[in-house]
Amino acid sequence: MTSANLAYHERVKRILPGGVHYNFNMPWEEVPLHFVDGSGSRLTDMDGNEYLDLYARFGAMILGHRNEEYLEALQSAMSRVLCVSHCDFDADALEAMNAHIPCAEMIRFGLSGTEILQAALRLARAYTMRNRFLRFENHYHGNADNVMGGRVVDPRVPTPFDFRGDYRGTAGRADGIMAEQSYMIPWNDIERLEEFFAEYGDTLACVLTEPVAVNGGSIDPAPGFLERVRELCTEHGVVLIFDEMITGMRLGLGGAQQQLGVIPDLATFGKAIGGGGVPVSALVGRREIMRLLESKKVIHAGTYNGYPLGTAAVAATFAILGRDDQRPLRQMRDRVGELQRVLVETATEAGLPLVVQGPAGVAAFHCAGQPLATPAEYGFDVMGKDILLAAALQRHGVLVSSVSRIYPNAQLSDDDLEFFSSRVGKAVAEAKQSIDEIY
Repeated sequence: MTSANLAYHERVKRILPGGVHYNFNMPWEEVPLHFVDGSGSRLTDMDGNEYLDLYARFGAMILGHRNEEYLEALQSAMSRVLCVSHCDFDADALEAMNAHIPCAEMIRFGLSGTEILQAALRLARAYTMRNRFLRFENHYHGNADNVMGGRVVDPRVPTPFDFRGDYRGTAGRADGIMAEQSYMIPWNDIERLEEFFAEYGDTLACVLTEPVAVNGGSIDPAPGFLERVRELCTEHGVVLIFDEMITGMRLGLGGAQQQLGVIPDLATFGKAIGGGGVPVSALVGRREIMRLLESKKVIHAGTYNGYPLGTAAVAATFAILGRDDQRPLRQMRDRVGELQRVLVETATEAGLPLVVQGPAGVAAFHCAGQPLATPAEYGFDVMGKDILLAAALQRHGVLVSSVSRIYPNAQLSDDDLEFFSSRVGKAVAEAKQSIDEIY
């Protein structure tokens, strides 16, 4: 930490709890960097130090910093109409999403991923007239009481409960809310999935899943797993919800559902869908289900739902990333693929076991000898080593998610790859020394 950054952090945390705008149940104090400028894939902190940004605000900043075309679109929106319920560019955003996202027959906008996911659950309950939903181990669906953290104590009774040491656990959770509303089983286990549906399928309102388990270690679905989820949901009259907060845009404008060829009934989008500069989320889905909002049988309310700056951001992001048959996204994934190759080769040369897994754009590194097969394998041992490498990379000017995800943006350049290559060797060497000392 630099002197100006530390001094500023001490000033802020007198009033801001912990000096941070978000927190999980991690056993250390976070001292965030405070930035004063950004351009493309680079950021500058309060002492003038430059960083390569592969963190991108949890993956949201997909257009990169100071993207001129994006900023012009936002400035144009602000100069015309800033705070109304409806504006004349809503259709641009809606039609772009409808054209690209397979299940997006109808769309509603919100602000955060957490609240729009709860709206999806409400729709599923109303449509099926059932209460419970199924979620999977080590997935993440926002910070609401009913979807965050927990684990199953007895596999024969797949209801989740709080447990000591859960980094997604929290005091103040409503009593019994997880056990009363949800079931939880391992992800990527078709046999367990079929057993579960045989016993509980007819009680479910919906199945909630990340199509790629990014929050559980960036793990791809096993062959046939999502297809079987889709089949079982259809067979039992269960709504299938994809949480595409992270995979949306980064795997393509149609999200993971288009890339993987498995179409959910509802899907939630956020983060990169608005380019990263303004908060906006979206609930999309089949017309038959979404019309419960149209008939007002289901309530979805919010002062800033569909606000002009948000819809302008969505329309601009789709226009920029969709140009030349999504060439900006293809280039981004190609370049980050090269960067990931350099990281693995450097670790191998240093004797540090390391793998990079998951689709380019949402991939994660793990200080492990082989790729993780299920999110359940993404435990504290692997996470602890990954955090040591992430911290070492930051000390040498490369920002990644503290839970080891690599989030590039569409302005990632060849110069950025050179910057990374010049820093990664020292970072890996430091991380290996720390890992060897601790583990």
